[in-house]
Amino acid sequence: MQVEGKKAKELLEERVFTLSNFLSVSRVLMLPFFFYTTSKYANDPTDLDYLSYSITLCLAAVLSDYLDGLFARLLQQETILGRYLDPVCDKFVTLGGLGVASYYFRFPVWILIIYVIREILGVWLGGFLYFKRGLQGRPNWWGKFGVGIVALSVLWYMLLPHLETLESVPSYYLKPELSAYVLLVVLVCGVVAYITRYWEVVFHPEKLVIDPENKKQAKKYRKL
Repeated sequence: MQVEGKKAKELLEERVFTLSNFLSVSRVLMLPFFFYTTSKYANDPTDLDYLSYSITLCLAAVLSDYLDGLFARLLQQETILGRYLDPVCDKFVTLGGLGVASYYFRFPVWILIIYVIREILGVWLGGFLYFKRGLQGRPNWWGKFGVGIVALSVLWYMLLPHLETLESVPSYYLKPELSAYVLLVVLVCGVVAYITRYWEVVFHPEKLVIDPENKKQAKKYRKL
């Protein structure tokens, strides 16, 4: 099968209002509450109640990320829209978390900018593959690992004001920038992996023939 583009309306031909899609969107709906509780904690680091609220929201977002895929499989609610909605919601949540860490807790702005550019390119690539090539890109392990590093880094930066008030804290506890640099390495590796995987698909589609029986090919993308 040769690759061919798809139309936007085809995304909505399957079920839209599903439990898995609701869980994906719920992560984005948590962001305003996360911004509020984190700002309260940042203005008064001694108020650990707001810190606990922020951490709870972070954990709820992580849980919803796990449950939306689980319920999509268990309830047979896997759709093309859902496959795109999940990573897009993840991007909003990770960018929101890093934005808060940068604004309140000294997360490096230049790494945040690199992350934003990377996410914009990821959205463009996903849209291009769908509308121009009729393919759905598969997430690589670098991207999944990066989401975990973002969560760890945001939490570490958020804890820093509290850690600085404690006595006899190991010095490396006060260096959350270590997680930021690890995230940077993961971002670079992820970009290289995507370029390697999709260069021919984007620039030389005439060379690509989809074989449904090719398991190696199926790990890279799926024909829609």
